[in-house]
Amino acid sequence: MRLLSTTEFAARPAAPYTDTQLASCELLLDGKPTGLIATGAVLEAALEWQGCRLAFLTDDIPFEDMLRIYMFDASMTLVDSAELGAIYSTGTFAELRLQPPNALTFRFFGGTVWRMTLLAEKEFAPPLLSDPSGVSRKFKLFRRFRIEGKPIPEGVCTS
Repeated sequence: MRLLSTTEFAARPAAPYTDTQLASCELLLDGKPTGLIATGAVLEAALEWQGCRLAFLTDDIPFEDMLRIYMFDASMTLVDSAELGAIYSTGTFAELRLQPPNALTFRFFGGTVWRMTLLAEKEFAPPLLSDPSGVSRKFKLFRRFRIEGKPIPEGVCTS
């Protein structure tokens, strides 16, 4: 597991944010366009693990930012994805820490450290029951990564 440099994996704007559409970007490998367009405006981090690539993109919308995580196989086919965030919540991607061989942690929203476990094989995951509050995915029965965390609702005092 290793972080990828911006010369290895990058994103360039494809379409700006509008009142009716989120920003999107084209993904680049080794400085070359892949033709893949992903929702998101800012590439926060990219990493490689067992031939797969993961991209962490944010929307760059103050006070309602979402984190989008995309996992691609070696041929850049999307194998899993998830979104973190909630309406009217403020998210800032920070404190990414790799925990080899197959986990990482980061902060985004909800006053919590999110833990992500990467899976070598797909795992059965019943929709709507398999992810914590604040995590959403497209309707699928399997996943290639798990996300764990217990976000604290905005405005709740923890002291």
